[in-house]
Amino acid sequence: MGKLNSFQSSIAVVILKGFARIAQALSPKAASVFGRFIGDLTSRVATRQRWLVLGHLRLAFGRTRSSARIRAIARDFFIAYGQSLVEILRLPLIARQGYQSVVDVEGKEHLDAAMKKGHGCIFLSIHSGNWELSNLVGSMSGYPYNMVANDLDHVNKIADFISDLRRSAGCRIINPGIGGREIIRRLKHNEIVTLVADQGGSDGLPVPFFGRDASMSTGAVRLAFKYDVPILLVNIRRGSDGRHKLVALPFDLVRTGDLEKDIEENQRRMMRQYEAWIEEHPHEYVWPYKTWKYSKDRVALILDDGRVGHLRQSQSVARAYATVAAEKGLNVTTQVVTVRFRSRLAAAALPFVSGGTFLYANADMDLLGRYLEPETLEALGRLRPDMVISCGARNAAVNWWVARESRARSVSILPNALLANSLFDLCVIPQHDVRVASNVVVTRGALNLVDKDYLAQNSDGLVMKYPQLRQGARARLAVLIGGDAQGVVMSEKAMRVVCHQLKSAARDLGLDLLITTSRRTPAAVEWLVIQEFKNDPRTALLIVANDANVPEAVGGMLGLAEVVVVSGESVSMVSEAASSGKPVVAFPVGEVKGRKYDSFCARLACQGHILYVKPDGVAAAIGSAVKDRHVVNPLNDNAALAEKLRKIVR
Repeated sequence: MGKLNSFQSSIAVVILKGFARIAQALSPKAASVFGRFIGDLTSRVATRQRWLVLGHLRLAFGRTRSSARIRAIARDFFIAYGQSLVEILRLPLIARQGYQSVVDVEGKEHLDAAMKKGHGCIFLSIHSGNWELSNLVGSMSGYPYNMVANDLDHVNKIADFISDLRRSAGCRIINPGIGGREIIRRLKHNEIVTLVADQGGSDGLPVPFFGRDASMSTGAVRLAFKYDVPILLVNIRRGSDGRHKLVALPFDLVRTGDLEKDIEENQRRMMRQYEAWIEEHPHEYVWPYKTWKYSKDRVALILDDGRVGHLRQSQSVARAYATVAAEKGLNVTTQVVTVRFRSRLAAAALPFVSGGTFLYANADMDLLGRYLEPETLEALGRLRPDMVISCGARNAAVNWWVARESRARSVSILPNALLANSLFDLCVIPQHDVRVASNVVVTRGALNLVDKDYLAQNSDGLVMKYPQLRQGARARLAVLIGGDAQGVVMSEKAMRVVCHQLKSAARDLGLDLLITTSRRTPAAVEWLVIQEFKNDPRTALLIVANDANVPEAVGGMLGLAEVVVVSGESVSMVSEAASSGKPVVAFPVGEVKGRKYDSFCARLACQGHILYVKPDGVAAAIGSAVKDRHVVNPLNDNAALAEKLRKIVR
């Protein structure tokens, strides 16, 4: 909430007082209905709050509960929150009637036992249930009761109104600004002080909370250790009959003599108990509260469209994100969801209803159910990523929807032409497709995973699968053969020329051949390659991709070879080869020139990353690379990508 001026806060207080009179005039049943109405209305109009709640619920329960269940919990949360707000406005009335009219207490004997020790008692709670009613119980327990409340000076007169409601219930308020001395003084006078555990802020202790570290306050545990103050873990929940049940559970500290380790262990034990309570009634926790704000854990979500080249580019962004995040002390894990649309028409239509149009400005991911397969929607609905990454036009709109609702950063590689670049935090576009914008990183080739570690890892994996590769002493020539592409049909005639050129170069230069086709390779070309190389003594390895799925094929061959030959119709494959640090010879697969693939390869050749020749010039180019020791200028777009990512990582 932004800071309100005096006039605005005065108007707000008048409205709140009017609602309070209405709430106090209603019967308990009518007040409950009124609260449910307010909560349901809020869930429909407060779009950003709804997204925040859903995001936090996915963090907590995405691994254990379905997307539909998470959305149901979100709806129940708003209803319960609305009821709690009305009950807060009714606090003076409830206080006059006695807390017994609305709250049942379990564990009063633990409080009595704690107060007999004469060191005071800490009520420790989290932001769950109607905590104001738990304060009411504490203040009417027969012992002096104090609550530590955040200073709400950013809403001035509203803060005074809320404090008056609390005091009407018998609470004495300690503001954090007073300092810990006042809390200690009250405890030494054998009084109750209530604190919250899930409010550690920037100085809190990172403790696992539903699988992700969250900043938790250690004040209660430190006070308990230093002044021998008993702690009661307090939880309040709403029952089906409208009444509340407050549970006070004594907490016995683990004491080993190592104070800091003991504090961490006790904090973990506390949070496990609170997690168990939240699991029982998840809609009661205050999910808009930024519990994980100071967490160092981050999740990168890759939207996979089924194209290996696109997946590799997305993985390269995820890797760069992890590297940049590590500079800020953040830990990144990557998850991949394969996106499947209901139909080609659905995939084509989604961009038209994306981008924040008037009709869908307040819509959430439920709308994607009209376009995506149920399994995909379910997988996406259970995740709360911090970064969403996609490659290709097909998944760009899905990226926008998921990032929008998750309040995540978004990176779109080769985005959909129908979607403005400004819809994403970062767009990655190669030179040959560039659309200039401030949030665009322009790459010379396609992003990829190729570096020294990647080559070594894939080389080792390939050798393990094909032990014969350990034996050869001759230099190796890697041959990466693609296939048909957009606007290009691989020519069998051209490939026959290339095959003869490869055999000639291998014979004349004493090279062993490592050859792989791709799934795009036409059957006729595939058969030609098998005929030419299967029984050739120079062939150390031949992988036909449509017969054998070998993930290490390209990376392994790039790592094992001294020279690389690659067909020029695949931007991804040429870019991987050009990033390997090896001399690269590329050739056009069709007879028609002037298309984007030809321009792409010609540009890389001008920049010194590859040699680009006609099919009948492949042998001479290989010879030049081997004999003349062609100077390699490796393709590397990682620095430009990292620079842009540093501006959006949080």
